[in-house]
Amino acid sequence: MAKIAIIGTGYVGLASAVGFAHLGHDVVGIDIDKSKVEKLTSGKSPIFEKDVEIYLAQSLAKNKIIFSSDYSDMKDCDFVFMCLPTPQNDDGSADINYILDSAKTLTNQLKENATLVIKSTVPVNTWKKVTEILNRTDVSIISNPEFLREGTALEDFFNPDRIVVGGISEEKAHLVADLYKSKDAVIVFTDNTSAEIIKYASNSFLAIKLSFVNEIAAYAESTDANALEVLNAMGLDKRIGKDFLKPGPGWGGMCFPKDVSALKESAREKNVPIPLLDAALESNLKAHARIVSKVKKALGGSLKDKNISVWGLAFKANTDDIRFSPAISVIELLISEGAQIKAFDPVVKQVKELAIEVKSEIIQSVENADAIVVLTEWQEFKLVEPSLIDKLVKQKIVVDARNLLDKEKWINSGFMFIGNGYN
Repeated sequence: MAKIAIIGTGYVGLASAVGFAHLGHDVVGIDIDKSKVEKLTSGKSPIFEKDVEIYLAQSLAKNKIIFSSDYSDMKDCDFVFMCLPTPQNDDGSADINYILDSAKTLTNQLKENATLVIKSTVPVNTWKKVTEILNRTDVSIISNPEFLREGTALEDFFNPDRIVVGGISEEKAHLVADLYKSKDAVIVFTDNTSAEIIKYASNSFLAIKLSFVNEIAAYAESTDANALEVLNAMGLDKRIGKDFLKPGPGWGGMCFPKDVSALKESAREKNVPIPLLDAALESNLKAHARIVSKVKKALGGSLKDKNISVWGLAFKANTDDIRFSPAISVIELLISEGAQIKAFDPVVKQVKELAIEVKSEIIQSVENADAIVVLTEWQEFKLVEPSLIDKLVKQKIVVDARNLLDKEKWINSGFMFIGNGYN
């Protein structure tokens, strides 16, 4: 078993740390946030992620994982994974200062012949900058981008579609791949730069696909077609596939918007602009606005002083992450039109940046509501019986941006039901 250090215990770092520990490796999680370290050491996760606390408790009990704010605690580790944030700059490019600052610290902390693995999503040739700053000829730099979806991060860690490992040293690349102990995943061995681009290209392609789906949904509505049937038929084509073919209020989260913008900016700097990325970003803004237009039209053309009940705040179900959440973007547009918002989310309990009421119970969010707007695909929302809330709302209007609810059930209870992609 290997000794592994994970630098950064955010969504990617924590899932990786817990995952490697469960596989039997000895793991040290390093984070500068001491309060987070204390919480993790006590077995509590600072983020909402399925099964993380279960696996964390098991690994703590077996002494397979520890957490610290001291880089020196990883001095015996053979493999050090950088799982640090690369937030978006104002121009859309990725900020790699956390990566570079950590590299400076690691220069004097890495053991001889250690392997430094960059798991963070980073712009092309970041590995070269890390190599220069590290200034350690004995240390191998491996690029091993993550493909962990929030909400299913551990499932993805243990059952990856592919593991991408880029590096100069073929020996070290194979050693990193072996850490995952994956029998079924395709292992892609490549160079560092190609590994970096693979992550950006993958996320950007999926974002473009989602934008196309939302454009088809809008087009289908204008022609009185049913986008759900159109997209279902498209998905039967093996060249297209059935995944990522559901209309919604836009795509979001910390990966897609940031990665699309970063790839766009990087391509512009290389003088090979990718217009599709501009179109996808513009289309995503249109998707937000289209949901607001649906609500506005249903309420007679004005949202001023209208009470809107919003179901869902997280950017997707099974996570507490509201960063770049399309739900938040839609809410901001509703507020700008004069609407008053009461929201409910099973996990997200507050949004400090918005002047909205976040209710602890879904029933509280619909009181005196002029319209209910479904923005996150939490499965719990399917269980809500319209007959139990029809006396609480002011107007019986539902705008289901996720096509999640049972349309017929709501219509039979007297609600005007507005889906996404069909009339």
